[in-house]
Amino acid sequence: MKFYLVAVLGLSTLFTGAPSDAIIGEYWAEDKSGKIAIFKCDEQYCGRISWQADRRKDTKNPDPNKRDQEVIGTQFLNNFQYRAADKTWEGGTIYSVDDGKTYQGKLWLEDRGKTLKMRGFIGFSLVGKTATFKRVD
Repeated sequence: MKFYLVAVLGLSTLFTGAPSDAIIGEYWAEDKSGKIAIFKCDEQYCGRISWQADRRKDTKNPDPNKRDQEVIGTQFLNNFQYRAADKTWEGGTIYSVDDGKTYQGKLWLEDRGKTLKMRGFIGFSLVGKTATFKRVD
């Protein structure tokens, strides 16, 4: 009996993936003006802009060589690590195409993984801004 229970539990984790991978996927911006894709990069998590309605250029980028590039395809989330204790992804950075600055960041899921919250901040997470994204079905 114990063998079957262990086998079932083992198979369920095989099919559902690690809790840290729950963030992987594509998400709509709150106003549906764009989509982002979260993916694994080595043992960390990253994200890029996968679609935008206005197809604008990255004109505020601090690197003058990148200012003529479209923001679609821009990797704006870098080096997030999963923290099992509070089920968040932290320690990474968020590049804002709106102002060309890079912020510290924190990511977490709500609504049984259907909602992604992304908080960008400088120094302490108490002073910052949170954006909400909805998982693409």
